[in-house]
Amino acid sequence: MSPFSTGFSSKLAIISVIFILPLNSAVAEDPTVNRMIAAQCAQCHGTNGYARGSYPDLGGDEAKDQADHLLDMKGEDRAEDIMDHQALGYTNDQIRRIAQYYSTLPENGDD
Repeated sequence: MSPFSTGFSSKLAIISVIFILPLNSAVAEDPTVNRMIAAQCAQCHGTNGYARGSYPDLGGDEAKDQADHLLDMKGEDRAEDIMDHQALGYTNDQIRRIAQYYSTLPENGDD
């Protein structure tokens, strides 16, 4: 009798998930990974959350507020401005990570 016919493959799959999920979670919360995902945002909003020109500062803003705003832009039926298009390029998890990254930065004291 093959070990695969006795449920071995199911047990192996469960064991794999038990060990892989914590690693995936650790990567998801890694600030370096979050910063890399937010690299495109830095062109306008700055790597430190201090915007260039007329773009809004993001440093220190609540992560939930930022994520909700981006998800709203992503959910629009028709993209109207550059941020709507930018939001469409990210998964919901990536949006959460971007918001988390900018929320950890200090607020710009020049406002």
